Amino acid sequence: MGINSLTLSDEEIKNLKELISLKKLKKIPITNEYELLRIKDGEINLIIYKTGKIVFNENPDTIEILNFVMLRETDYDYILGSDETGKGEWYGPLVIVATALNPEEIIKLRLSGVKDSKTIKKTKIMELAIKIMKMDFPRQYMVLKPYSYNKLYKNLKNEKKSLNDLLAWAHSRVIHELLGKIEFVRTKVVIDQFDQQKTEYRLGNYDKKRIEIIQKTGAESETPVAAASIIAKYLFETEINNLDNEYGLNLRNSNPKDIKPETLPYVAKLHFKNVNEYYK
Repeated sequence: MGINSLTLSDEEIKNLKELISLKKLKKIPITNEYELLRIKDGEINLIIYKTGKIVFNENPDTIEILNFVMLRETDYDYILGSDETGKGEWYGPLVIVATALNPEEIIKLRLSGVKDSKTIKKTKIMELAIKIMKMDFPRQYMVLKPYSYNKLYKNLKNEKKSLNDLLAWAHSRVIHELLGKIEFVRTKVVIDQFDQQKTEYRLGNYDKKRIEIIQKTGAESETPVAAASIIAKYLFETEINNLDNEYGLNLRNSNPKDIKPETLPYVAKLHFKNVNEYYK
């Protein structure tokens, strides 16, 4: 069993402290000013920080304690989260992923280390993605390879539309496809906000009594969005490897000027300035 970490809410920290007192778990001295508590009792090993971060050893006794104190959002059968990656890179695809998690699956993923991917090293993201993709929860994804992406972007540009229109279309499509895979009385959909009006337009009409749509910045704080982001990054990196192998390139360490112009539409996003100046 390894060492893992997660962040608990204020209420979850309160629950944890009450359970520690109730079970009379052995406390040991803290080692720095950032720590709130240290617990070492048999196989249970916990470091609780003032920020709410918990570092713990992954054994059944510790997992049982954390599982008990973590809160479930029980108003919904599923919570969906969608995110994308690749929009900021001149090379490779645009990847959009949506996941659907029930309350218990959210707890399981949090305990597995799923959190905002911006706080996780790339190697860990790849390991974590493989781990969570083996779990049996509904998901839907779209990998827009450069050639398809460029065609779509050009068509939208001709219609006086922007990248945000493409993103709104892609997010709404994977969300609608995922909603069609699950059975629910009530569900919540969380989207990392980029253009609220365009996304709402693309989502179209939906049953607001059964489906709640939330667009917010920093949406990776929500586990379904974080899981979608981790999977998206894995799919992006996998597709880069495929493109490298197919075209004999090293895209992560390349410059558009070093790639044959006739190859660029298949490996790069042509509207990026550093690509467009070498593609004629």
